[in-house]
Amino acid sequence: MGQNLASCCANLYELPIVGQLLGQSFHPGGARLTRQLASASLISPRSDVLDVACGKGNSARVIAADFGATVTGCDYSALNLARASTASQAAGLTGKTQFVRASAEQLPFAAESFDVSLCECSLCLFENMDTALQQLKSVLKPGGRIGISDFFLNTPAPDSLNGLLGRVLCVAGAPSANGYREALSRAGFDFIRVRRVNWTLADMIQRIRHRLKLLAVTNTVTSADLPVDFGDPAPVLADLEDFIASGGAGYLIATARRS
Repeated sequence: MGQNLASCCANLYELPIVGQLLGQSFHPGGARLTRQLASASLISPRSDVLDVACGKGNSARVIAADFGATVTGCDYSALNLARASTASQAAGLTGKTQFVRASAEQLPFAAESFDVSLCECSLCLFENMDTALQQLKSVLKPGGRIGISDFFLNTPAPDSLNGLLGRVLCVAGAPSANGYREALSRAGFDFIRVRRVNWTLADMIQRIRHRLKLLAVTNTVTSADLPVDFGDPAPVLADLEDFIASGGAGYLIATARRS
């Protein structure tokens, strides 16, 4: 990932307002979808897993605790990695998880180090998806598996969703569902399976709307807490809901095998 874009995305996900709007799991579906993706990726107690763009390590802890796997999380945000390490230590998962600062497009791991690589709601944010997928493939053992969850677009997103908040929500710049399939094939993956999980989006919107109401009542967020170009979340959220309802966007999980 280009350093400027990587820094921008990392800085966004460090903002308190992002955590207040999205909760502990930044991606739609939360721990429930993480478990589904882990199962679809055949993660087991014998698996060494790489969680790319791991944020505060919530998915890494779910996979380590529920599946018994050993998980390495990587992210560009040093602050979120520190939060991830602290939370894993508190959960007694220090021996099952570790966290490394790294860019998805320049992974610092040895070739063929992992059984599974995961990327939840982040692939569409990378500056070069093909480069990131090549990196994710290079660290997989032969026959290793990749698991992805992300937004997809059926039609171009409205202008209101192409701003900073749209990027936080992973809508801006998302490819089509077939675009993910083609990118995985170009990267050298086979046995590609794509499944739509649009239920996660209604859940996400309801969760954010509830949190917006709480923030309004408690008055815990002021304009000083927001980036200049963040905008008012409420109308952007309404536009996203309408866009999803019209069939313009959806959410998917994709799994594939290193061929």
